[in-house]
Amino acid sequence: MGVALRAGDEGAHRVGAEINWNESRYVDFWDPVSRIGGWFRIGNRPNAGWAEMSACVNLPDGSIAFMFERPSIENNTLTSGDQSWEVVDEWRLSRMCYNGPLLVLADPWLLTNPKRAFTESPRTTGEIDLQCRSTGLSTVLGHDQDHIDRIFLPGQADFHYQHLVHVTGTVRVGDVVHQVDGRGGKDHSWGPRNWHAKRWFRWLIAGVDDDHGFMLSRGVGPTKQTRGGFVLHGGRFHEVDDFSMRNTYTGAPNFEVTGVEVTITAGGGAVSVTATGTPRGWLPLRHRQKDAAGEEAILRIVKSPTDWTVDGRHAAGMLEYHDLVEDGRPIGLHE
Repeated sequence: MGVALRAGDEGAHRVGAEINWNESRYVDFWDPVSRIGGWFRIGNRPNAGWAEMSACVNLPDGSIAFMFERPSIENNTLTSGDQSWEVVDEWRLSRMCYNGPLLVLADPWLLTNPKRAFTESPRTTGEIDLQCRSTGLSTVLGHDQDHIDRIFLPGQADFHYQHLVHVTGTVRVGDVVHQVDGRGGKDHSWGPRNWHAKRWFRWLIAGVDDDHGFMLSRGVGPTKQTRGGFVLHGGRFHEVDDFSMRNTYTGAPNFEVTGVEVTITAGGGAVSVTATGTPRGWLPLRHRQKDAAGEEAILRIVKSPTDWTVDGRHAAGMLEYHDLVEDGRPIGLHE
């Protein structure tokens, strides 16, 4: 048994001494009926004096409303820039609100050139109010912090947890208001953050209902590999024993994932799950950083709401894939 999560861990934590100390909170969702999805994140770096704030809404016509900014911060709080969080009932209900500008990307792959995307894309305003419901601490991956040894790679964060959520609320983009009722995941970590601790990484999220779904992660770093996650089956939490994954991709230039198949065993063999996922709208991001040799390294991060079939039942969630890029090609396309 490792360190257990405690009361107050959904909130903000005491800041460490490292310049790259980061506290990050994140939620994503996909409503397969309204065809509205999205994700929202704040990552506070109080010792550096700024935060990362991201807001993304996938719209029914295939366009994406998006914003990224680095607002200045003086303290580690639950509000950064135009995004704010509230812990209403710890491990069971959180609220995320965004009220600010958004780019409208008719072709989301334009964001592979961020300068061009921010210069040429039309802008509008967004007002998003989401309630993120979950089923308590017993269904949180990370309630025992020994879990993170099978999720994160060395250098990603000291503390971390994630869990499935049922997301409801309103999404206004421009003059159009959508009611959403979707499934997804919520994530929270704190400690020194190094985005390039990985060579490639896969994060798969699927929710059927409050009692069924899964989260999977596959990480490959310079010194360690991970393959883990959890399955929620009949309301019971089962740590993943192992899983296999097969992705299909398009060719250059986007190398876009068109489908994924997974087979999971969990709970010491007590539970097995077979699932297929179909992505519905990728958004590409990138993180640039110097590598060990002092050369610029680019980490590609692509995210998509996803329609899932889980043991024959409809489900909804998200795919998030990270790859270092070498010679213009993401390096993890073999898996």
